[in-house]
Amino acid sequence: MLKILALLFFSLLVIGVRAQSVSSFNNYLQANKQVLFVKTNSDTTIHGMMFLCERKNAHKQWHIVDSFNVVVGKNGLGKDATSSLSLNNTTATKHEGDGKSPAGIFKLGKVFSYHEVKKLKMPFIQVDTNFYCVDDAASSYYNTLIKQDTAQHNFNSFEYMKRNDALYEYGVWVLYNSDPVTAGNGSCIFLHIWRNENSGTAGCTAMAKENMLKLIHWLNKKKNPVLLQIVGN
Repeated sequence: MLKILALLFFSLLVIGVRAQSVSSFNNYLQANKQVLFVKTNSDTTIHGMMFLCERKNAHKQWHIVDSFNVVVGKNGLGKDATSSLSLNNTTATKHEGDGKSPAGIFKLGKVFSYHEVKKLKMPFIQVDTNFYCVDDAASSYYNTLIKQDTAQHNFNSFEYMKRNDALYEYGVWVLYNSDPVTAGNGSCIFLHIWRNENSGTAGCTAMAKENMLKLIHWLNKKKNPVLLQIVGN
């Protein structure tokens, strides 16, 4: 019995050592005090787990504030072509229209909603059907949030930021392929509400509405939040 218990303890220890935590990426997170850490078991699955991680400063340990299920792209994850992370070389590089969510580290932009939302600690914009995200790689507005009446119509495809469903009722803009924007690398990447727990996205990361609401009220611009999205264990 003691031998079995010893082997079990050793196995759990090995799993713990091998398991990737947010602290494994501290070299990339020196300026960050909040991380949305997403892990999937493979680069083809749609299912993942998001951990909301926070610390007081770069010398302190991360602690997990919350965790919940998410879904990613309908075709899994694709690595950011410009990422400095050591990502799996067999994982395909993300590009426009591939149905993959980006793997890497990304700053977060504005929180958006169909409604006015108060008491947030992030930049916010209330969107309606006049707001577009352009996904036409040939347009000068590619991967840009625009308002219909203030932009030249030099694009052939776009997403309405206020849809006929609740998917974008609350969301966060992920600054993927944003600085600089590279045509064809992928566009309009958000955190938003899922259709359901078994439906992948076009390239975003989605979750239940109650978790999205918790997330947007937890985020704090002063803590330089980022999305860290990987294939891990």
